[in-house]
Amino acid sequence: MTMPNINFNNFLLYSSYLLTSIEDRAWSFAVALTMQELGGMRLVSIEQFAEGLSCMAFSGALGKYCDDVTRKIGISTVIPMNNFSLLASCVAFVTCLSLNESSNKALYTILLVIGMILCAVNRLGINQEKNCLGRDWVIVLSQGDKLSKLNAILLTVDQLANVISPLVIGGLVSLINLRTVLIIFGVYSCGSIILKVIVLNILLTKEPRLLKKQQKANFDEKSLKKSKNGFFTVIGVFWRQRIFSAALGMALLFMTVLGFDGLAIGYGQSVGLPDSLIGGFRSFGSLCGILGAIFYAYFDQLMGVRKTGVFGLTFQQIFLLLAISSIFMPGSPTDLRGYFDSLTADKWWSDFKDSFAPVSTIAPVNSTDTGIDWKNFKSNGHSMMSIFAFLIGIATARFGLWMADLAITQVMQEGVEEGERNTVFGVHNALCQTFSVLKDVMVILLPEPSTFAICMVISYLFVFSGFLAYIYYLLKTRNDPRPIKASIYVEDEDCETEKL
Repeated sequence: MTMPNINFNNFLLYSSYLLTSIEDRAWSFAVALTMQELGGMRLVSIEQFAEGLSCMAFSGALGKYCDDVTRKIGISTVIPMNNFSLLASCVAFVTCLSLNESSNKALYTILLVIGMILCAVNRLGINQEKNCLGRDWVIVLSQGDKLSKLNAILLTVDQLANVISPLVIGGLVSLINLRTVLIIFGVYSCGSIILKVIVLNILLTKEPRLLKKQQKANFDEKSLKKSKNGFFTVIGVFWRQRIFSAALGMALLFMTVLGFDGLAIGYGQSVGLPDSLIGGFRSFGSLCGILGAIFYAYFDQLMGVRKTGVFGLTFQQIFLLLAISSIFMPGSPTDLRGYFDSLTADKWWSDFKDSFAPVSTIAPVNSTDTGIDWKNFKSNGHSMMSIFAFLIGIATARFGLWMADLAITQVMQEGVEEGERNTVFGVHNALCQTFSVLKDVMVILLPEPSTFAICMVISYLFVFSGFLAYIYYLLKTRNDPRPIKASIYVEDEDCETEKL
């Protein structure tokens, strides 16, 4: 049996994408733990709101910028934007964790806000970095290979990082403390940027096609005038795409608390689960995502990209219903009447301001593990049936979610011209973050575990709407199911090999 040849250029892309994914997944988990420790679920949602707002406002413009410049300049912009903002936010959060209740409140609040703003900058940069590599570069490198295969490999790499990162971060937090973990991660960020620059420099040297960009040759004077960078221009580019409804369907999936972001982590902590166990659930969800990526390639061959997307979204719906059912199980913290009976505007505002106040973060090592009674399946005296059903449901649903994500991504990749690819994916990311921001606003307004059930039900309705939007795309294009790539191109003039 002959072993398949390994494409070295693809390997370099996977390596760089792995480094970026580790930064993304590990940092998002660490930030969620930090926000939960400093201010609870409300602060988690405020931080995610800041991230979503920055992506909503600037993702389209940043994507347009990457379309307008060479790939080398684009990636050289977003990598420092990602890593340096991550390092600076580490410094801010470490300082906040080092302060106590008697410290200068103004200094603490300023550092906390600066740290969250830097996290928002980091999210903007790291999303565009992954877009450049996983939505644009991969298409150039896919010649000779099937795009669905390379997409599946990149998603597997991303989910592999999501398996390892929460386990490592959660384990380190239990063994040492969160402040030290953030310091370690800041040091890792410094080494990661060096490795990425080296790897991508080699890739650009070995793959000159990446230094060339193709543009449509049939520009007229009117279209040139419209090419100026502006809000309505980039929105118009996205709106006129034939894959708009499919892209909208994916974006609607972001209006949900039924995913393993900081809110699910905070919800798990609020009912007494230790960080290591929450990290284990998140890793299980990532394993389901990896299986989804692996089976995607087989389902693509068996039934095609479009039907694979339907299967993935249907699978997701089924297991999210399990998460919804956790509302009615023993151990559920839901208490809507008790919350609203005691709610006043003054109390809500006071609790909101307290989210930014210094708190004591000193705790004994492994103190989070002492409340688990495995014999009676209880945590801090409460049944864990509800939280386990919730976490198992949202984790298993990721098998279908990532299968659908790959299908819709490939539909978009094949249906968008190269000269508009970063713009379309940038605007799409902004649209996704718009719905994510709405989700964060919802949790800011209803921040207690006792009201989380409302957020869960509303989330499911949006996810189901995303499923319907994708079905609408299939029906709309049923007579022409395969998006047509533009084929009339001219190449840019000078494309010499350059170093990052």
